[in-house]
Amino acid sequence: MRPTARVRPTVPTRLLEPAGPVHPSDPYVRRFWVAALGPSTVAELLRLVRAAERGDEVRLPRNLPALLRTGLVKVVDGSLAVAPMLPPVPEELRWRFPPALAAEHRRWMGGVN
Repeated sequence: MRPTARVRPTVPTRLLEPAGPVHPSDPYVRRFWVAALGPSTVAELLRLVRAAERGDEVRLPRNLPALLRTGLVKVVDGSLAVAPMLPPVPEELRWRFPPALAAEHRRWMGGVN
């Protein structure tokens, strides 16, 4: 191991109240949240949800700043808190969607937004 390499610390996790109607295993998450945040950020989010459901600690996520900015993860009493149910992708992140995906999202949401 390189002398500058460090092991990321572990942090406790906990669950918040559900933030929306979308279960983390729903295809919506992989289709639209991945387009908004990227695959590694969504993978870390799903890992946090699983850990919080079990009450486990996790290594400090590399993409934590992105998760904090979106409000999908919060710091509560020194723990990373995450909701067991996710909200739809907010409008301020949907600008990243190509036109076809934006249209698909509108259909998926039933024309709302």
